[in-house]
Amino acid sequence: RGDLEHIESGAGALETRVHVGKFTTEFNTSDTINIEATRDYEMIRQSFQVAGGATVPAGSYSFDDIQLSYTFGAQRRVAGTLGTQIGDFWNGTIRSVSYTAARIAVLKQFSVEPTIQRSRVELPTGNFTTVLLRTRTDYAFSPRMFMSALVQYSSADRSFSSNVRYRWEYKLGSELFVVYTDDRDTRTSGYPGLKNRAFVIKVTRFFRV
Repeated sequence: RGDLEHIESGAGALETRVHVGKFTTEFNTSDTINIEATRDYEMIRQSFQVAGGATVPAGSYSFDDIQLSYTFGAQRRVAGTLGTQIGDFWNGTIRSVSYTAARIAVLKQFSVEPTIQRSRVELPTGNFTTVLLRTRTDYAFSPRMFMSALVQYSSADRSFSSNVRYRWEYKLGSELFVVYTDDRDTRTSGYPGLKNRAFVIKVTRFFRV
């Protein structure tokens, strides 16, 4: 499979061009291997900061990278995708490893979906490492009632966030949702400082006419 993206400004100047070549093979076990190569061109008119305080100056950039991944079939007790990325990152380099879209069936009605990603970026203006940790859990009380929770930590902005959701289909087509979310800053001393919080209750009612 091949993809091409070509974007020009109103004056006809090239701003973005992305070539992607992808090869995928699926085994009889439903496991898959994916190889993706990307060649990217970007015109940056104003410098910007990335994680770690490093800066990407204005200018034109051409960079390539390759991503390899192996995805375990969904029928396995432990599923998910193991991946790695190696290549250029603007005027520097990136090395990344990840385990994403994972699912571990602890019980028939209870599953855990962990995600971990670590990236090392080296730029002329500075080097940094980012780590993303995320876990999602699902518990089904019945086919029409379940609860899920998502917690995530990102070293890029030192944030810790959580989301808890309860869903009950109390009548066919009618549902009750209870959702709690918060976002915290781990850069503060002691218990992470609260950045925002929300508590939502939503009720839907289906009427047959």
